[in-house]
Amino acid sequence: MSSDETVGRRARGRRTNVSPAEFRRFLRQVGVGTLVPGAGLISAGRKKLGWTVLVAFVLLAAGAVVAVVRSGRSGLVDAGTDTDTLNLITAGLAAVAVAWLLTALVSLYLLQPRGLRGPQRLLSALVVVVVASLVVSPLSLGSRYAYTQRDLIGSVFADDDQPSLTIPDSSDEDPWAGQQRVNVLILGSDAGPGRDETRTDTVMVASINTETGDTALFSLPRNLLNLPMPPNTPLAEAYPDGWEGPEEDAYYWLSAVYRFVPYEFPEFFEGIPDPGAEAAKLIVGEALGLDISYYVMVNLRGFQYLVDAFGGIDIDVPYRIPIGTKEQWGRCTEPSGWIEPGKNQHLDGYRALWFARARCGPGPVSDDYERMRRQRCVIGAITEQANPTTLLRRYQQLASAAENTMSTDITQSRLSDFAELALKVQESGGLRSLPFTNDIIEYHNPDYDVIREYVQESLDPAATPPAEEEPTGEPADDPTGAEEPPATEEPADPPTGEEEPPAEGEEEPPAEGEEEPPAEGETPGGTETPNDADGAVNVDDVC
Repeated sequence: MSSDETVGRRARGRRTNVSPAEFRRFLRQVGVGTLVPGAGLISAGRKKLGWTVLVAFVLLAAGAVVAVVRSGRSGLVDAGTDTDTLNLITAGLAAVAVAWLLTALVSLYLLQPRGLRGPQRLLSALVVVVVASLVVSPLSLGSRYAYTQRDLIGSVFADDDQPSLTIPDSSDEDPWAGQQRVNVLILGSDAGPGRDETRTDTVMVASINTETGDTALFSLPRNLLNLPMPPNTPLAEAYPDGWEGPEEDAYYWLSAVYRFVPYEFPEFFEGIPDPGAEAAKLIVGEALGLDISYYVMVNLRGFQYLVDAFGGIDIDVPYRIPIGTKEQWGRCTEPSGWIEPGKNQHLDGYRALWFARARCGPGPVSDDYERMRRQRCVIGAITEQANPTTLLRRYQQLASAAENTMSTDITQSRLSDFAELALKVQESGGLRSLPFTNDIIEYHNPDYDVIREYVQESLDPAATPPAEEEPTGEPADDPTGAEEPPATEEPADPPTGEEEPPAEGEEEPPAEGEEEPPAEGETPGGTETPNDADGAVNVDDVC
């Protein structure tokens, strides 16, 4: 090295100041070089390398945009529900984020002039971090979402080779096996700390039209008796007249099917991952006259975390609902609080849980049928408020809550089909629902032919609704629309027969047009709901 070169290097090394104009130009180059990969390399004189990097990133971004546009909604749903694709997205986004940040750091090193002071170096590094976060943070977040989605699919949804007695043979070309409707059993379990066994106190069936998304939701009371057994099975051979037993014996209630039917018939359900849910699908399907293919079970104790992950729900509260009550020695314990009545109340997960499951309290709270109504209102609220913006914004919390509260036999290969079906349900204009209350049946002696006729009528919303129940307390003989004389308005309680004069000591009924006072112990302020004997109605009309 010549003496002149040595002197020049020493002179540059002794330079301690960078002019303000030069520093501002340096910051602009660093900012642009961080935002546009390759631009900083070009400004630093590494033009060939810089243009190569820039063209590579532009082609990559253009290819991603074209792929998204060409895929459409269906393709995006498929990508978001396929674990292999999600693995590729996770790795790809992470690699792009690392390459982008690495390019920005190399540009910073090559662009900085000699003589930068410590504060100036710190400020230039801060510029890189801030500008890079505008790009790298979304890429990292997308990679994390894809990883979480893959993990959620693997932990919640069933393997494609999982054995089942009810899931039909299907293919990607015919995911619903030629069926116009897919029927899904929805179970709410009370499993949790301190409870050895699982009971399904909430039993619903969602019947979804696979073309239009039209959905009818059927609710059955937890203490329903004499459940019919599926024909040509050991269950029907052992119980030819149904799952019969004393009314007061909870062993024979619908809520106990999950636990006790597999216990009695272990060989029939051998190899089934969740024999209780499989038994419930078969028996509830026979009761409703439907082929139930899949189930989804939610742990009600963890349900509050799912609602909290949504950010709460907005729902109409028809009357005061106690929090924390339970029955002891024939009486309700003192509530720890109240959910006050009002329109469009915002409930967090804890309060939404008690709105759905409270069954010990004044007036309608203690009515199991009224509890069924509240539960379908909660499902309707979640369905309406689960918009894409909310799902994306709270996805991490929702995925974590779902892993801890849900189980299902919906297979991973059918997940994309169900995702598209869920979009159709939202676009169809809301859920129609029908709870089988005492307007239609007597839980201790139900007429399952009547139940099945109501179900078939409900699946065709254009058909004539079932006739109202006759004032005898028994199910109507013909709920399919036979002509009858106009029925007089009936009280909310189950009718007991023809009108009779009040017994001695009883009050006269209110005159026509007068409002009947609330019953003793009943909380005033409850809203009237459509008579269930009229058939399925829109959830919004009930809630």
